[in-house]
Amino acid sequence: DINGGLQTALSLVDSERPAYILFLSGGQPTEGEVNVPAILDNVTQNAPDGIRLFSFGVGDDVDTVLLDTIAQQNHGASVYVRPGEALDQAVGELYGKISTPVLTDLSLTMDGAQIEELYPTPLPDLYAGSQAIIAGTYRAGGPVTITLSGMVNGEAQSFIYEGQSLSTEGGQESLPRLWATRKIGYLLTQIRLYGEKPEWVEAIVDLSVRYGIVTPYTSYLITEDDILTQTGRANAVATQSAEFDEEAPVSGEAAVNASQDQASMSGGASGDAAPAAPTDEYAGQVVVIGSRA
Repeated sequence: DINGGLQTALSLVDSERPAYILFLSGGQPTEGEVNVPAILDNVTQNAPDGIRLFSFGVGDDVDTVLLDTIAQQNHGASVYVRPGEALDQAVGELYGKISTPVLTDLSLTMDGAQIEELYPTPLPDLYAGSQAIIAGTYRAGGPVTITLSGMVNGEAQSFIYEGQSLSTEGGQESLPRLWATRKIGYLLTQIRLYGEKPEWVEAIVDLSVRYGIVTPYTSYLITEDDILTQTGRANAVATQSAEFDEEAPVSGEAAVNASQDQASMSGGASGDAAPAAPTDEYAGQVVVIGSRA
């Protein structure tokens, strides 16, 4: 009874204190309310502001959409304990991390530059011993003042870094691809959780072709000679959309792999600097040299 368990936990939350819920599931809803959209609605209606809800999927027979959506909508993250892995170790590692929050409800501004499309989104909380690698785009470079704001023990705090600057040209070759990977991971997660939108697919294809990032929409088996043109990209999307007409699985090994891959790409799971390559069988054939793939 997943719905009953979640509602009981939410009813115990003291809204005046920081609250964390660790939700462990080894399967799918089979008792009580079994409709996943209804369960998600119930969580949304009853979750206090500021709750952090982390979901653990134990094994592969779990509803990844349910677990990922609950975590994404409640300032948490999903952790999957695969067959043969130790559950107590996974829970212990997460508990050790979240037991010492440093800064929550982060926001980042840069006075002097027009900043757009920061990823991961929303920005993750900061805990002792962790880091957040945030990638975004900006228009023009030059001097900027960076302000990082958030909550510490229920009180608003801001940290101001003056005398910083953004490059007007050049820069690290790896950064554009890092940002593109983060954005693709975010968009793939949105599609998996909320359904396909044409503008999301188009953005994924454009970024994938430009930066050589493997995605379900740009399989390297596609042989259009004009893949770099608008027509070629449209053909690629049409081909892949036809292959993905059937609804993607929400449970099983493939579903869990997709969730973990997309979390790694988006940076939402750990904030690691280097996103992991997808487990797609063709990903190993791609070599990145500088800004080229």
